[in-house]
Amino acid sequence: MLISKEKDFYKLILSIALPIAVQNLINFAVGMIDTMMLGSLGEIQLSAAAIGNNLFFILMVLMFGLAGGSNILISQYWGKGDVKSIHKILALMYRACIIITSIFIGIAMFIPSVFIKLYTSDINVIEAGSSYLRIVAIGYIFYAITNCTIMILRSVKTVKISLVVYTTSLIVNAFFNWVFIFGKLGAPALGVKGAAIATVMARIAEFIIVMCFMIFFEDKINLKVKHLLKVDKVILKDYVANCTPVLFNELLWSSGSTMISIIIGRLGTETVAANSISNVVFNFVTVFIFGLSNATAVIIGNTIGEGRNEKAKEYARTIGVLSILMGLMAAGVIQIIKPYVVDFYNVSALTKNIAIDLMSVTSIIVIFQSLGINLMMGVLRGGGDAKFVLINDIIFMWVVAIPLGFIAAFVLKWPVAAVFFIVKSDEIIKSIISVIRVLSGKWVRNLTRDFA
Repeated sequence: MLISKEKDFYKLILSIALPIAVQNLINFAVGMIDTMMLGSLGEIQLSAAAIGNNLFFILMVLMFGLAGGSNILISQYWGKGDVKSIHKILALMYRACIIITSIFIGIAMFIPSVFIKLYTSDINVIEAGSSYLRIVAIGYIFYAITNCTIMILRSVKTVKISLVVYTTSLIVNAFFNWVFIFGKLGAPALGVKGAAIATVMARIAEFIIVMCFMIFFEDKINLKVKHLLKVDKVILKDYVANCTPVLFNELLWSSGSTMISIIIGRLGTETVAANSISNVVFNFVTVFIFGLSNATAVIIGNTIGEGRNEKAKEYARTIGVLSILMGLMAAGVIQIIKPYVVDFYNVSALTKNIAIDLMSVTSIIVIFQSLGINLMMGVLRGGGDAKFVLINDIIFMWVVAIPLGFIAAFVLKWPVAAVFFIVKSDEIIKSIISVIRVLSGKWVRNLTRDFA
């Protein structure tokens, strides 16, 4: 059978993917509000926050990788019904989470200008971006613990709490953005510093809600402090073997994305601002794509943990078909809304024209991204094939997209849209390779142990 005809499968996909998609939509709204409010102050403020957030982006991707690598094991152990092993995995995950986040806080607090200078030589942007980083870094640790916890809860099909967390975050962020960016209710008008303060307050609110849920309401994992104090050597070995490729994957991918941002940043402040606007649109149209990806990893992992390997392959083919359809819909939405989106921003005509060109390129690339994201991050990782994902995801970015992007931008001096297409071209190659891997069936791996 090419694709699944089970109604229960589609209901399960929807029950997991929809809350995650709504969560992503809320996160998109937060980013949209930030860029719109800062965009009303001009390119300098918008670019400073956009570049400053590149450090957070790397942290976010690493936390996604850390939790994603943990999820590979947790989803399979959950399918097997072994909660004690899940406790042991979480003890390792939280330790790694705190260590990694501490490094990023140090960069933001002590050498922010060094980081900002990687992306721009504009003195005004460097100064504003450094101020933004020093403040916003306070929220990094709250974000990291909250995000890892929410992603782990997804592995055991607890997803609705994320809606409460991020809805609250949206309200807190939007309100305090308004207060501190523009100086309302007697507060000083702090501009980009105000956006950073609002972000920190939102992160703290998220953390408080998640901790209250875990302590008083969560009843599947039943995690206690005592579970986090011990390290199991057998689980540690499996954890390192399966999480290291994922974490390394995300580190290299985020570093590659940073290199791409450097290319874009060196093309001018207008291009940075235009790319920020284009990214908002991309984040909007992919909320359901990433929702499906997260749901896929959970379902594939649970199914393999239950010992139903052939059913997992059937589900994987179905996800591939759904991914293409979602990619086509996302492309259509971008084409429809792109002329209207730029009018929300108080930026120059040049910035608006560049943003429209970047969105046109994105409408092509997103079709392949949808397929690649769901097959690599959903099917292959959920199936325990993290090493293949590492190779496929990284080799084409670093061997094809980044070198050719530098050549196109600084040697051939191609137009911005053409450079943007080149730096995103690896998405096309990766999606094709992923299809071949999924159809081969070699990705199905049960990673659990019998401890009984």
